[in-house]
Amino acid sequence: MYKLKHYLFGWDYIVWRNSCDGGIARVHKTKDGTVWYWRYKITHLIDRITDPKDVIWLTCHPKDYFS
Repeated sequence: MYKLKHYLFGWDYIVWRNSCDGGIARVHKTKDGTVWYWRYKITHLIDRITDPKDVIWLTCHPKDYFS
């Protein structure tokens, strides 16, 4: 499904994982350059991506978000 959304809307996706959970999330970027994703959207918990190696990039390359 994420490949279809990337094709139709141009949205980029990552795979995230922590010690007890994981998932696929859409990547967002603010005007000031902060890259983040919704870890748990229902509880409004976001997570910032500070190191591109912390996640697996599914539909783009980290260079698109980090120079």
